[in-house]
Amino acid sequence: MGESRTKNVARNSSIALVCQVIYTLLNFACRTIFIQTLNEEYLGVGGLFTNILTVLSFAELGIGNAIIFSMYRPVAIGDRDKIKSLMALYEQAYRIIGCAMAGAGLLVIPFLGFIIKEPPGIRENLVLVYLLYLAGTVSSYFFVYKKSIISAHQKDYVLSLYQVGFSILQNLLQIAALLLTGSFLLYLAIHIVCPFLGNVFVSKTADKMYPYLKDGKALPLPREERRDIFKNVRALVVYKLGGVVLGGTDNILISAMLGVSWVGICSNYTLVITAFRAFVSAALAAFTSSVGNLNAMESAEKKESVFNKLLLISVWIFGFLSVGLLLMFQDFITLWLSDGKYLLPFMAVFALVLHVYVDGVHHAAYLYRTTLGYFVQGRLAPLAAAVLNIALSILMCNWMGLAGIFFATSISLFLTTGIVDPILVYRKAFNKNPIIYYLKYFAYALLVAGIYFLLKYVIGLIAVAGILGFAAKLAVIAVLFNLVFVLAFFKTKNFRELVGMARGLIKGLGKS
Repeated sequence: MGESRTKNVARNSSIALVCQVIYTLLNFACRTIFIQTLNEEYLGVGGLFTNILTVLSFAELGIGNAIIFSMYRPVAIGDRDKIKSLMALYEQAYRIIGCAMAGAGLLVIPFLGFIIKEPPGIRENLVLVYLLYLAGTVSSYFFVYKKSIISAHQKDYVLSLYQVGFSILQNLLQIAALLLTGSFLLYLAIHIVCPFLGNVFVSKTADKMYPYLKDGKALPLPREERRDIFKNVRALVVYKLGGVVLGGTDNILISAMLGVSWVGICSNYTLVITAFRAFVSAALAAFTSSVGNLNAMESAEKKESVFNKLLLISVWIFGFLSVGLLLMFQDFITLWLSDGKYLLPFMAVFALVLHVYVDGVHHAAYLYRTTLGYFVQGRLAPLAAAVLNIALSILMCNWMGLAGIFFATSISLFLTTGIVDPILVYRKAFNKNPIIYYLKYFAYALLVAGIYFLLKYVIGLIAVAGILGFAAKLAVIAVLFNLVFVLAFFKTKNFRELVGMARGLIKGLGKS
């Protein structure tokens, strides 16, 4: 990774992580007050409507990724005219998307009674609540396209600062609204306004950072280039539609098959998972634009070298996260909420955490496939995953209950995109047999499983209860997990290069 990429990764990662700490603390404070002020039915309604709108966001699928991919090379060589043309196309597309999203969302209203098994115990009109969630989603499509040029220039730290600033404002206002009024509708109104204002400010900042965007009218892209972009868009629509359905239907299925209150209970676990994954994503996302730059400019050997390091990083981080969550989740929920009614069965927790690991380790292959522009190839894999997930969820829910729905998601992901993406990357980018990837994948998985059982035995020897015991167990898990990983890999080339990268990141941070 070149010096400029190292410097950008260092700055983007450090700022993103600090911002994420602040955001997470406030988000947990807001959720705690939400639970104390309202109830799990409100949590369930929020989680359900968020999932419905995630599925409906198919209108956006493909546009952003395809245009950002098209922007990597013009940014690398400083082709401002091409960047302006791409941004104009992006703006036009997102105006259409916002309108399409609004129309699709309104069409769902007659079917809400089928999606929700039993009417939730909330005071507010359910359709009005849904419309507020829809308004928040639709408004997010306006002005957001300006984020792409900042990200393509490897300046994601700017986006992180705006995100955390408006998240702080949003959480503080929502906490005040809950404590002073207890109004769920006011809480939702704040949820709409703050992100919209954040996108407006990002748009204005992009105009200041890249004033040439306003210099004259952008020339239309040549027909051949537009055709190539929309060819990628069509492929991504199919690819990402499957991914959205795969990741966005769990709450809908839980609500329809088990009841909306279970969605609320699960949402506390998913909030914790989302918070931790956000920390990881904040660090890994800083690599995205840099990997895109690398894949546009470097040799196959260099691409593979960086891929191997990213894979090891993903296994290390998500393995640590998954083992820690599986061992400590129930204790954390008990300490946080002090109410046994918010605990899930252990098998459901295991199924949730398994998906964290499977999806997280897949990050390296997914990142390379998208930044290499392999949009057409393998586009049907996520669609197959979505169909398989729904079928398995129904079958496994009847067999295993709640855990079956979460297990179905991991199985569907691994059997489809978890196989196809590495094959594409290894065969097309590295010119190598993908069996190399799978041998590493399962070897890493066995190592993580072995560490889990070791740590489970060790922390079982800690007899101290309460917060002190919780802290002692966390310390043991953190030290032993990372010690085992260091002992397992410290002699390998990947580990030595990662140490060198870490030193480079620290050096880059000092210069940023």
